[in-house]
Amino acid sequence: MKRVFLLILITGIISTSCKKDDPEENPTPLPTADYMQLKVGNYWVYQWYNVDSSGNANPMANSDSSIITADTLIGGRAYFKKLIVQNENFVEFLRDSNGYLVDHMGMVRFSDHDFSKILRVEEIVPDVATIEYQMANQDSLISISLGTYPTYNFRGTVSPMDPQYPFGINYTHNFYADGMGLIKTSSYYFSNPNLRVERRLVRYGNILE
Repeated sequence: MKRVFLLILITGIISTSCKKDDPEENPTPLPTADYMQLKVGNYWVYQWYNVDSSGNANPMANSDSSIITADTLIGGRAYFKKLIVQNENFVEFLRDSNGYLVDHMGMVRFSDHDFSKILRVEEIVPDVATIEYQMANQDSLISISLGTYPTYNFRGTVSPMDPQYPFGINYTHNFYADGMGLIKTSSYYFSNPNLRVERRLVRYGNILE
């Protein structure tokens, strides 16, 4: 079998009164969680690592970066244009659809609330494997160079089609943190799942702020 590499974003009501505010009647609003970070100017820089079966991570020469460059309308719906800079640059169009991160093709990339069902199914290389994506590992702690953060995992379950494939089912991972977006991905070599490739966030922010 040939070697297949899986790589896998305030409205306030102000009232006045002659009496003092009652804390119970006027609670301080909690900040809204934002795992998607869909805002023009937001950017992310990732370093790639090879990770062996013992968990030892070795930096690769590879890195990539993303930036949201604009918002636009597609089919009457508002999307954010995200430029991904790798060996070859490409563009994604993303929007928040009631707590689901979706692209302009209608594919779900993440959910901030739906941990109950499969959100996407696709084929990875014809006749090699299928992958089912589902939210998992709610609030699992993930460490990167910037710190340790609770995350939601958009996890892919990879099921080989060849019954003779010796390694069985395996997983890809896409970890999102509140206020940061995607902070880590983890994929593997189909020919040897003990060897993984991770992308870890090393810098993020907004170039307009």
